[in-house]
Amino acid sequence: MQRRDFMSVLAALGITSAASTAGTAERANESVETDGDAAGKTAFERTGVENVMVLIGDGMGYDHIEVTEEVHGRLAMQEFDHTGYEQTDSRSGEVTDSAAAGTAFATGFMAYNGQVSVYGDAESQDVTEIATQLEVAEKLGMNTGLVSTSRITHATPAVYASHNWDRGNEGEIASDMIASGAEVLLGGGAEKISDDQLRTAEDEGYELLYDASDLEGASGDKLFGVFSESHVPYVLDRDDSTPGLLDMTEAAVSRLEEGDDGFFLMVEAARIDHAAHGNDVAATVAETKEFDDVVAFARQYAAENEDTLVVVTSDHETGGLATGNDYGSPIETEKIADAKASIGTMVEAIEDGGDVAEVVSEHAHVDLTDEDLAYVDEQRDSDDPYAFANALGEVISEHLGVAWASHKHTGPAQVVMATGPGEDWFLGWNHHVDTSKKTLALMLFGENEERLRTVDGSTLRSRATGSAAVRPRDAYTALVEHVGPVEDDVAEALDVDGDGLVDYMDVLALLTGESVDSGDGADGSEIDCETVSSDDDTERLHAPISA
Repeated sequence: MQRRDFMSVLAALGITSAASTAGTAERANESVETDGDAAGKTAFERTGVENVMVLIGDGMGYDHIEVTEEVHGRLAMQEFDHTGYEQTDSRSGEVTDSAAAGTAFATGFMAYNGQVSVYGDAESQDVTEIATQLEVAEKLGMNTGLVSTSRITHATPAVYASHNWDRGNEGEIASDMIASGAEVLLGGGAEKISDDQLRTAEDEGYELLYDASDLEGASGDKLFGVFSESHVPYVLDRDDSTPGLLDMTEAAVSRLEEGDDGFFLMVEAARIDHAAHGNDVAATVAETKEFDDVVAFARQYAAENEDTLVVVTSDHETGGLATGNDYGSPIETEKIADAKASIGTMVEAIEDGGDVAEVVSEHAHVDLTDEDLAYVDEQRDSDDPYAFANALGEVISEHLGVAWASHKHTGPAQVVMATGPGEDWFLGWNHHVDTSKKTLALMLFGENEERLRTVDGSTLRSRATGSAAVRPRDAYTALVEHVGPVEDDVAEALDVDGDGLVDYMDVLALLTGESVDSGDGADGSEIDCETVSSDDDTERLHAPISA
């Protein structure tokens, strides 16, 4: 796609240079001003929350939470006062995958399943990159981090720090992530990262970490941890040499909070989804409980650091889990709590010569019937490599008192919870794109009512065509009403980089007057955020986001 000349676009928006912008800003008593340095960078008042933590339970539905509560008691997730509903559909339809859902979280755009923070037709390589929350945070000088129990190049972490038409291109995604500027990248997936990429990571200033002792002793300013060949082992299978999700989260926050401009952190409990795909109820519960421990930590951190927003949600439900398969109290909570291994580990033991009934009895505390054994044995000859493990999950779950609808994702709305500034914005019904925009609005503007005003189309059009000075509330209007493909003349004017999309970097350009072509400011540096004056007018105060 042909790109418009950037300076001509800035001129149309009234934010071209230090000299012209300063004069306009002074006359209008605007919030977009210059800082007077040689580079002519702009400065603006980031009145948003200092720290943002987005916690995603991948595949975690309401029943995953309910069954975990039955086993472990009241959860930290159930202590939120501000809880809403999160719709999950993608451009592909009512059932999303993690890449499309994550793209919606990270960018505010709906995507087709499999796409990683890009916009274009399904399965097409001719796509346009979409700016992410993490990239905006980096440009603002915030510290940023991604933590996951999946491969760090897997769909959900990938969407925040890379762009690709296909989530399966994890080698390309790894290169993007290493170049993203994120201060912390922690997860699994050594098999997807080449030696050359690891050397590049070191050249970029990352301290490489491979086990729990490395993480505990880490001293670098930037951390790159790959703690397993593929995904981080399940809680039920993990030994002390591998850090858990809470260990990684605590290390990430400790490193990120050292900065002066706040931080953005996404944490994903990826293996809830994997366990649910296999209908492994014990592993699902153990992974959900580990995620809840992270939620408890984040809630405590937010309570002690009041300028911190914590958003907890799920990208989709996996497995169609049902809390109970009969009336009364059918769930075998003690057996689930005392499980010794995941079904994957049981399959390995059986393939090594173990007796099916004995392995299941030892690790899951379930006595399979002859009918169970016949069904499971039948699946061992299937062409589906997951059929045997899935069959074990089905029969074990039946004995443990829960039911599953499938081994795939499902489409119902999920939960979104928040604590901190703007927590009430997440009440009611949201889509992933709404939650994304609300999170970014709070990061940029906070609850500053003077900036949380939208302008009508004619006013925005006059400013976008250079007839009046651009104001921070214009950027807010662009964020809540115009993020998406360019479909009218107002959006075309707001599309600062001319790529056919109004994305988060276009919104930031309206605030700062900076180039959006690089990961930093126009001169290759971060944007200065300073406290400057704000105007007042009679424009109406709208609800933060319209659905």
